[in-house]
Amino acid sequence: MADMSGQLEALADNIRQLRATHGLSLSQLGERSGIAKATLFKIEQARTNPTLDTLTSIARTFDVKVTDLLTMAPKPVLDVVHPGEGRELTDDASVGEVLRSQVVGAGTLEIHRQVFLPGRTLVSASHGEGTREHVLVHSGAIELGPVGHEVRVSTGDYVTYLADSPHRWAAVDGEAHVWIVHTYPRPTTFYE
Repeated sequence: MADMSGQLEALADNIRQLRATHGLSLSQLGERSGIAKATLFKIEQARTNPTLDTLTSIARTFDVKVTDLLTMAPKPVLDVVHPGEGRELTDDASVGEVLRSQVVGAGTLEIHRQVFLPGRTLVSASHGEGTREHVLVHSGAIELGPVGHEVRVSTGDYVTYLADSPHRWAAVDGEAHVWIVHTYPRPTTFYE
């Protein structure tokens, strides 16, 4: 069995990955698990040795075993996501999925593949201060961007903008197939 510091690092990494996969903030995980946000922060920094009750609550929230939280999963050589295997993002205006969500440096990176449907408009709320969207149009044409500053782009075009205010998506003349990369900054300071 791994030493205690190795288990704490595995626990920290596993909880960060589970939160990212489920799209939860520390506050949201705290609300769902009944564990204080400050405690969760310390666990994710491998700075505390949580009780069995705390581990059980976190495991129950993610529907995993406590032992799964403490075990460092082997890193795959390749990580392949086939169509339909991502976390679903379908709504009235588009069909899509999150292909990857990963903590990178001081933030989180999320990759989406989406098809925007003709004749429908989607207005997305702010994704938080400093969030940026990078969009590559695979096929079709779409009007997108912060409300009041939309641009029309088509196959092969790339556009990026801050997504910290409402932004609009509307396919033009048929379906628009796009790849979206979201970059979310992570707060660098945590106050208890």
